[in-house]
Amino acid sequence: MKFKAVLFDMDGLLIDSMYHWLEIDKKFFTEKGVELTPEMVKYFTGRSLKENILWMKEKFGWEDSVETMVYMRKDLTNAIYSDHSQIMPGADDLIRRVAKTNIKQAIASGATEDWINIIVDRFKWREHFDGLISVEHVEHKGKPAPDVYLHAAEKLEINPNDCVVFEDAENGVLSAKAAGMHCVAVPDERWSFGDFSKADLVINSLEDERIDKLLNL
Repeated sequence: MKFKAVLFDMDGLLIDSMYHWLEIDKKFFTEKGVELTPEMVKYFTGRSLKENILWMKEKFGWEDSVETMVYMRKDLTNAIYSDHSQIMPGADDLIRRVAKTNIKQAIASGATEDWINIIVDRFKWREHFDGLISVEHVEHKGKPAPDVYLHAAEKLEINPNDCVVFEDAENGVLSAKAAGMHCVAVPDERWSFGDFSKADLVINSLEDERIDKLLNL
């Protein structure tokens, strides 16, 4: 099958931001007397910041407003994107090689638009992407809902069936499959807690040679 678009998740897939998120979350929850579990990480990954805060408030009965908690979380995490995160193995090379083909490519992420913009400018990727899609573009409805990926396909003017998604999280895989797309899972044992059996292909990194065959690179 010849794909017409490649859609990349960002956190944990293109950059190692999930490692830094875990460090901040451990501190954040510990200060509130709550243990951060793999099940919580699995739930949070791919969802919007707003969705996760609403879940926290309901689960733990925290009284801070959503707006206050969003501000607190963003204030803690902006440096993840501006300073700390680094490119995952194979990501830069893959992005630049796809850009030389007729295949369109986009980021479709549960991150905010600000964070996506920081990353594409910091690593000089902006010119290589045909779309930068944030969960903010779909009313903060994050993965595993298919909205982010369907919106990306619409923006690229590509049928969902002609898109291949690269994901590192179970919620992302479920989102891509719900959108009717082919999905390649690239889990990382440091943060990818979940079941990846619904992915069409599971690989260890973006350096895997099977990507070249899949995309005819």
